[in-house]
Amino acid sequence: MKIALLTIGGILLLLLITYKYLEGKIRHHRPRHFPRKGQVPLAGASGKKVVICVGDSITHGNVSVNYVDMLERWLGEPYFFYNAGVNSDLSYTVLERLDDIIATQPDFVTLLIGTNDVNSTMSKAALRSYYQFKKVSKNVLPDFEGYQRNYTEIVRRLKTETQAQIALLSLPIMGEDLQNEANARADRYSEFIKQTAEREGLTYLAVRERMKEFLQNHPKALRYSYDDTLKLVYLSVIKHEILGQDWDKICLSHGMDLSQDNLHFNTRGAAMMASLVENWIKNRSY
Repeated sequence: MKIALLTIGGILLLLLITYKYLEGKIRHHRPRHFPRKGQVPLAGASGKKVVICVGDSITHGNVSVNYVDMLERWLGEPYFFYNAGVNSDLSYTVLERLDDIIATQPDFVTLLIGTNDVNSTMSKAALRSYYQFKKVSKNVLPDFEGYQRNYTEIVRRLKTETQAQIALLSLPIMGEDLQNEANARADRYSEFIKQTAEREGLTYLAVRERMKEFLQNHPKALRYSYDDTLKLVYLSVIKHEILGQDWDKICLSHGMDLSQDNLHFNTRGAAMMASLVENWIKNRSY
């Protein structure tokens, strides 16, 4: 009996250590070339065009294929990329760190934020996690109206406090079942993004529309629903960080084409975002 208890205790301790290791690696990690408070812009003196990609974990790219790294490889030497993506960020937290983003003196800005704003409205458990990780104040209940206010302020500050060309990206799919409620809400948020781009005279990049078109053209029976998202996020991270599997393999094993966990993307999904941004930058650079 004692041996069994010791064994169970050892397993629980190992699980706790693993959880803390992965949490630290994911929650506190920052991308390469992350804009930090008080830094001197790195690219101006070199004559490179400065591109800053603003967003959440989809942009951060350490729990999925990193589309910012793709862009850096594709566009090469004439450009310097800041990755201003932070895991689990909502529009509220992007607004809080906007000074550091503006301080990079960018030539190009891409803004992809809202997936977590939508996800925070989907369940009490999801909302608690954003409170727990201090992504939104506990006296704030995220909703569509709050997102509209935050997003509008972010865009207007970027317009007035930088000389950058700005592209607004619609929200990626939230799970591959396009009929689920999360996708219905993301449609509404993305329509607002499109309207904002039109009103402010900015470029709108139709990420969501491209992903939806792909899924509509490649229908399949799904193994998991949006309700499985949190489980899939943890499972995918364990497979990647502990078992060494790449995101494409994990996505395939979960029976999905673009996203291994309903929120983050494999090479195909990341390339859809990167190619839209690449074409926009190339067209605006001449």
